[in-house]
Amino acid sequence: MSTFTPFLRGQTLPWIALVSFVLAACGGSRTGRDADAGTTEPDASGGSFRLNVVNGHGSGVYAVGETVHVWSAVSTVDEVALPWTGEASLLGEPNEWHSTLVMPAHDVELVANTGSQELTLTVEQFNGSTTVPKTVRYYFPPAMRGVVIFSHGTGGSNTYIESTEAFAIALAMVHNGYGVLGTECEEAASGNAGPDGKIRWNKKFVVNNVDLKNLQILFADLEMRGLIPAGTPKFALGMSAGGSQSHFLGAIGASTIASSFPQLRFNAVVGYCSDATSTNPGTLSTTPSAWFMCGSENNPEVSNDEAFENYQTLSGRGIPADYIEHPPSPLYDERFTRVAGISAETSAAMAAELRAADFVDDDSFINTDGNVIGQFIIDNPGSFPTIVAQTEYLGAIHQQVRVMRAEHAMYSDYTQRTIAWFEQFNPNP
Repeated sequence: MSTFTPFLRGQTLPWIALVSFVLAACGGSRTGRDADAGTTEPDASGGSFRLNVVNGHGSGVYAVGETVHVWSAVSTVDEVALPWTGEASLLGEPNEWHSTLVMPAHDVELVANTGSQELTLTVEQFNGSTTVPKTVRYYFPPAMRGVVIFSHGTGGSNTYIESTEAFAIALAMVHNGYGVLGTECEEAASGNAGPDGKIRWNKKFVVNNVDLKNLQILFADLEMRGLIPAGTPKFALGMSAGGSQSHFLGAIGASTIASSFPQLRFNAVVGYCSDATSTNPGTLSTTPSAWFMCGSENNPEVSNDEAFENYQTLSGRGIPADYIEHPPSPLYDERFTRVAGISAETSAAMAAELRAADFVDDDSFINTDGNVIGQFIIDNPGSFPTIVAQTEYLGAIHQQVRVMRAEHAMYSDYTQRTIAWFEQFNPNP
């Protein structure tokens, strides 16, 4: 059995979602502890030393023993983060674009390496089992080692794979020889919400499940056209309700309806920000399954405790499983450059506006619930001229705030861990 040790377990925090922030008008990093910023958490006997981050962010002077965040300046459009060099052995996640280290009693240099990766998705429509056209976005590289399906969350659509953090993962997947595919549930295509009043994937183990029928037809068609070679290993990941969908897909092979969906066999799955309790993967699935949760989960329909219990149940049955909680991270001036179209200057101006409103604490962490921030921006637009001007990017800005808060949002901070998880169960070298 292959398992990972979970960490950062804690109580789910009752945050209110940052919906208002979405709907509202809403080189040198400020996280560095230089002379003008002061030093927190000093070590009485160790003093302070300089950290230099090349091609990244987080440079500054830090106290010995202080936990420091560093980030690569990697583009989320056409680059992938490669392993850090320099004193990379100090990093907790030396292969990820964002990592931490405990400051030692000497100066440190770290180099954030990147590689170019172009990715243009083909966009097609298919009807599947109904007359309603669905959209699929995909890229299948030559000599593809596996294919990863990206599943959107509640109210989402086929464009989920192109969102900032999901696309960063897709770039890395392609860089590692995987094909990527994103589509949408029947309700998203038709615009008709289900009985619960929400647009979601159907996660019922029944042979007339329209979403399963659509995916069965889609994969069969892609295989018949030679776009996905027969026998190509399949993997699934998704966010929120899409994470639950990924776990659901992983459970199909062990269910009573397995024979009706021969194309839906997955080598491993990852669900982001989803407990997946409704899909019952802990007691049913035989597919290696991972739960990548948010440390400050604020969606009332998601429970980190239940996710952890499902992870334990699956692992206890001898099925490989993984569990992790993504912790909060501080704001740095260039954070919003992760959103395509936002410059470093604009990002720094937005960060300054959040700081001026006292929404950022002395350690650079955002200290206020996003709903409160959004309402304050509505009430005081004159104090946030840069933020309110970003009308095209408000949703993506909102996502970045939630990622920093470790609230309910897709994140790419564990991209390499996701790939490593799939690699364990990929028979293709």
